[in-house]
Amino acid sequence: MDLWQLIANDHANIADLCGEIPRAFPDGGVRSRERLFSDLDTELRRHLEAEEESLYDALEDHDRAEHLVAELEHEHEEIERWLGELARMRDKGSPEWTQRFRDLDALIEGHFHREEQELLPLARELLGEEEVRELRHEYVEENIEALRARHGGWNVPSSGLLLGALVGAAVGAVAFAAWRTGALRGLAARTPTQFLLSRAPVLGRLSRLGRGGRAVRQYGADVLKEVAQRTRTSVQDISSRLRLPLGTTYAVVAALERQGLVRSAGHQGPARGRVVAITTRGREESRH
Repeated sequence: MDLWQLIANDHANIADLCGEIPRAFPDGGVRSRERLFSDLDTELRRHLEAEEESLYDALEDHDRAEHLVAELEHEHEEIERWLGELARMRDKGSPEWTQRFRDLDALIEGHFHREEQELLPLARELLGEEEVRELRHEYVEENIEALRARHGGWNVPSSGLLLGALVGAAVGAVAFAAWRTGALRGLAARTPTQFLLSRAPVLGRLSRLGRGGRAVRQYGADVLKEVAQRTRTSVQDISSRLRLPLGTTYAVVAALERQGLVRSAGHQGPARGRVVAITTRGREESRH
């Protein structure tokens, strides 16, 4: 599994957990909202750090990527700020907590969409094959370090063909899925290799949520009406007027375009300067 697949796989697992949290019981049990949110906090921070220490660092030196990386790093900071605020709220079953979590969910979804639609394609253009292989190794090493820290200082070798290949393919999906299914009980007596080998079949059971779905359901109508009120408008302007995170706005606009409700009407520099306009179908939909 290459670097791009590892990152996309992490995105899918995190999106899956984000979808479970609002449906979980507020307290009690392994699958309680408190427990699932704690898992999300740990997994998401690990993922953000792994990206920054590998792919982001490599792209910062490229002029074409510098601005985009800075924006995405700012979104990382926003995500971590939201995680901290939600963690400090005691009543995770309250309507206020649930709404705030949905806002975070939309921000995460939009951020992942920008990475997959903007950052990863650009990285493929700018980085050579050897550099990508090295970055994959760095990304995997960050995951191994997270596993070691989380599970009592496992003696995880940083090299070795079996572990390297297995962790590269499974660390994001297997370990994450195993936390939520209670598979880590009795883990202290097992090595990382034994654990990952025993959980490998779970890879085939993981499915991916469609990108942009929850954000569109929550903010789609407002964004569509905002676009319909103007001949043309940029994603940045929509974000500012509706006070939505830029990543969320970008994800919603992209989803509306796929549905034929808005169309591209030009581009001004980075993705945030992208200009869109309403379609005939979109105008009709905005009146409902």
